[in-house]
Amino acid sequence: MNENEELLSAEEMSALMPPPPAGDASTPGKRPIVPYNFRRPDRLSKEEIRSLYLLHDLFAHGLSSSLPLFMRAVSEVNLISVDQQSYGDYLKGLADPTSIFTVAAKSLHGVFAVEFSSSIAFPVIDRMLGGEGKGLSSPRAATELELQVLEGFLAVINESYRDAWKTHVEFETEIVGRETRTQLLQIIPPNGIVVTIVYQVQIGDAKGLMSICLPVELLEPVIKKATMNAYSSGVPTSPEATNALLKKVSTINFPVTSDLEKVSSAVSDLMSLSVGDVLRTSHSVDRPINICVADSAKFVGRLGSLDGKLVVQIIGEYENRGVAV
Repeated sequence: MNENEELLSAEEMSALMPPPPAGDASTPGKRPIVPYNFRRPDRLSKEEIRSLYLLHDLFAHGLSSSLPLFMRAVSEVNLISVDQQSYGDYLKGLADPTSIFTVAAKSLHGVFAVEFSSSIAFPVIDRMLGGEGKGLSSPRAATELELQVLEGFLAVINESYRDAWKTHVEFETEIVGRETRTQLLQIIPPNGIVVTIVYQVQIGDAKGLMSICLPVELLEPVIKKATMNAYSSGVPTSPEATNALLKKVSTINFPVTSDLEKVSSAVSDLMSLSVGDVLRTSHSVDRPINICVADSAKFVGRLGSLDGKLVVQIIGEYENRGVAV
């Protein structure tokens, strides 16, 4: 086309086009045509996605109960989203590097992936190695040893995941691979459809994301049963089942501590400490102290003695007015 030639205007193009046939989307009163994304077809129905949401929300609650005891810190897991997308799009949405594991679901004869963002993976690794749960100052890939340590954390998660699925299928799992580079993890072709479940995980002061990537082909043998169970879950729970649940929850142990103010000391004084030395604090005897449950202040108490032992008497609830420790 000559650069000097003018293109037809919108009005001229409209005049050349034939009128829309009856029932076309442009006809007043008719429903508009909704574009269909062929790159992201919905393989699962809304009801099936809802049943997966309920199941994975149950998993989040169970994990929130088991992690504090294992990590010895206040822990919480919250479900953010359940969605279906292509496997290639899932990988594109992950940070690189990250910590991602391949897990085999033996009874379903397939594999799925579990990924941890660096903001939660490294604090978990630090805690499991005896640290305070500190993260990284600059991003890097986890070493092979660090990934092995993180596998211990994933083993606890897998146990809760099996419990969430047990009413639908025996979800026996085994960790079969680990990577830090997303492009090296290919559990299905990039255009394959997966269900991605995203959680926010908090352990102590650290927060980060955990995602589970389930190929639709892995779910197809059990999704119908899971959906039927989800819609029949509105039946009232029997008193026996409720009492059994309460009994199980009542056996969970949480660490309870009472803390005085921290003491600062010069290195030279620390080097000369010996058995029998007394450390003086600024905490007066009659001043209340914080009582913590799993590292979270819940009560305030008073120091005392009983039968020749030091004790702490609870005198009230913690309301952000307790002693700062």
